[in-house]
Amino acid sequence: MNDKIAIIYGTRPEFLKVFPIINEFKRLHEDICIVNTGQHDSLLTEMENSFGVISHHQLSVQSLTFTNSNLIAKLIDEISNLIHKENIQKIIAQGDTFTVLASSMSSFLEQRKFYHIEAGLRTSDIHTPFPEEFNRRVVSLTANVNFAPTELSKQNLLNEKIPESKISLVGNSIVDMIQHVTKKENIAVEYKDHVFITAHRRENIGKPLKNIAQAIKELAEENPETQFDWALHPNPNTRKIIMEVFEKGTPDNINFTEPLSYLEAIRKMARSKLIISDSGGIQEEAPSLQKRVLILREETERPEVITCNCGVLVGTDIQKIKSNFNLIYNNPEEYIFKSENNPFGDGKSAEKIVKKILE
Repeated sequence: MNDKIAIIYGTRPEFLKVFPIINEFKRLHEDICIVNTGQHDSLLTEMENSFGVISHHQLSVQSLTFTNSNLIAKLIDEISNLIHKENIQKIIAQGDTFTVLASSMSSFLEQRKFYHIEAGLRTSDIHTPFPEEFNRRVVSLTANVNFAPTELSKQNLLNEKIPESKISLVGNSIVDMIQHVTKKENIAVEYKDHVFITAHRRENIGKPLKNIAQAIKELAEENPETQFDWALHPNPNTRKIIMEVFEKGTPDNINFTEPLSYLEAIRKMARSKLIISDSGGIQEEAPSLQKRVLILREETERPEVITCNCGVLVGTDIQKIKSNFNLIYNNPEEYIFKSENNPFGDGKSAEKIVKKILE
């Protein structure tokens, strides 16, 4: 009898990167157990519905009263119980969330095989980003196979003495996802007079986020013909800080929106001339959409996006954000990124991952 395989995810970004893998298993008529831990609740269910995925188990672990430790304990308990209930032998998870950490720990403790998608991303500080950097370092120790998205991520794993036999270089499945979505939805890459903005990372909450908002406000005032589309994060703390900067008035060309569906976000990015964001996911998506991105962080665990000249690290310094915007925005030779230089792969990651898991 074949080993029973489970794909476990708990957040919207995880789902986006495992969806191509789910599709590939279906294409091969392989049965898998799909598990939604509910770490992100309504946003994730909405994402499943839009892509026609029905999870076999919804663990609903999130609670507003939980500490991080409570959440990890609950996840480990629920996943371990599920492993025994369904007799799962192979577990697949993607990224660096608590869902992934708990999946890897449960797999290790219950002596099941664990496969980590997007392994080997690293910063120089275990506390940055928090807690993701800690999570991904721990997960790499337990994985039977670390699916590295780039040569650099593979080298990071080798530097940490992960055996090469446990590393497989496959590219990033977000490229598969964008190719699927843009083809299915007929989304064309354009360069309208638009800028797409997101900002939500924990390390930017406070004065850094206030600086970001001030920079965007000044850019909007100085570029009245440009539409600035800012997709706000659900976190009330980030919203409060941002909106305080605009208390005395918002320029007519800034459009604040609620969190966007994935399709809406891809449409906005595909037609924008430039992206400004602190999102790790957007750094990976931008090359496939042939867009440059100003990265609102001091360091990125995806340095490939800098090396290929798609992304520019601007941090949260007002003048640095503005000067790089002005350097890029009105120059087609600067704002058009050539997709053949995409460091994240060719859109065949899911095929390589599933083939390896089924071996």
